Amino acid sequence: MDKRYPFIDKTACCGCFVCAENCPTDSLAISEPLFHGDISTIAYLKNKESCIGCGICAKVCPIRAIEMKGESDV
Repeated sequence: MDKRYPFIDKTACCGCFVCAENCPTDSLAISEPLFHGDISTIAYLKNKESCIGCGICAKVCPIRAIEMKGESDV
């Protein structure tokens, strides 16, 4: 079985920072707004190598925008 990583649904993510705040390895971050006045931000996996695949991010996501998937699932 391959290592699992967070797959973030960019259309559902609201950029609330809960996943990044709870990540034990600081592997997730929230994107910067695309332009001045933009309030849309999303979570992203900033460091795949440091991710331990624990799934905490998916468990704490209040809108279930994160799903843990293996390399072969994506």
